[in-house]
Amino acid sequence: MAEEEGDVAEEDVFLAFARRPCPPRGPLRRALDKAFFIFLVLFLMLLTLEAVYKLLWLLPWAKFGDWLLRTPQKEEELEL
Repeated sequence: MAEEEGDVAEEDVFLAFARRPCPPRGPLRRALDKAFFIFLVLFLMLLTLEAVYKLLWLLPWAKFGDWLLRTPQKEEELEL
């Protein structure tokens, strides 16, 4: 196995990708990053809202609607 690796020490293998710091990103690349993150947040928010909507759809809204709107039957009873 030592012959395959050559003269590279094990400590140097871990530092192979950390030789110099990354150059700063340009303004176009930063703008694209910002646009991507905004798109990602909006997309995940849309998926979350859709999931909440599907969960709330399962509730018996007819009972809540009658309670909130004070059904016309009760209004007729009040008129009589």
